[in-house]
Amino acid sequence: MPYKLLVLLLTLSLPACATIDQPSSKATPVTTAALTPKESISHVVQNGQTLWRICKMYNADLEEVVRVNRIHESATITTGQTIIIPGSKSYPALAKGNPAPKDNHDFIWPAKGKITCEFKQKLNGVSNKGIDIAIGLGQDVLASHDGKVAFAGSLVGYGKTIIIEHREGVSTVYCGNSSVAVKTGDTVKQGMTIAKAGQTPRQDGSNLHFEIRRKNKPQNPLYYLN
Repeated sequence: MPYKLLVLLLTLSLPACATIDQPSSKATPVTTAALTPKESISHVVQNGQTLWRICKMYNADLEEVVRVNRIHESATITTGQTIIIPGSKSYPALAKGNPAPKDNHDFIWPAKGKITCEFKQKLNGVSNKGIDIAIGLGQDVLASHDGKVAFAGSLVGYGKTIIIEHREGVSTVYCGNSSVAVKTGDTVKQGMTIAKAGQTPRQDGSNLHFEIRRKNKPQNPLYYLN
């Protein structure tokens, strides 16, 4: 089963991160001129849109969009920013002047708090496969999206862990919980409390290690979270 491979991958990558300043919510300036493909169109980011949702709208590859637009790993896109969509020739039908509504492509933050370790931040030569969020001990940990619990148990180096499988090969991972409120096989809804915050063995203080993976490949959570 896919989750078994994901559990193995988790146990093989155990970065230890120190507290850092929360990354800016503003995107790193994008330079697209040199990388604009011949077949591409421009998309102006609307209020509430995530990079994941925009790519779904155009059926575009997220990693290619990140590469073409030179979006930094710690950056998020902002309303009014122009994004180049490679390989697209037409625009999806959108109501002009209306903010983009939330839909089933959006993932929500599992908890609110300061990011203490960024995606791909390297410490001790190991790259972080997700983000670490400093949150209060016992704080609710929420399901980022609808899905089915593929794993609920303890992992060496991560503590009490939950893995939720979603559609299209996407999984979310929640590590370092003090207690879990779901079990393997449960169906969960977005925003449902699935655990209480604790502490991962590799971090000081209460924190949540959170990952988004697609076909077991780590994704930058900031591109998905709304």
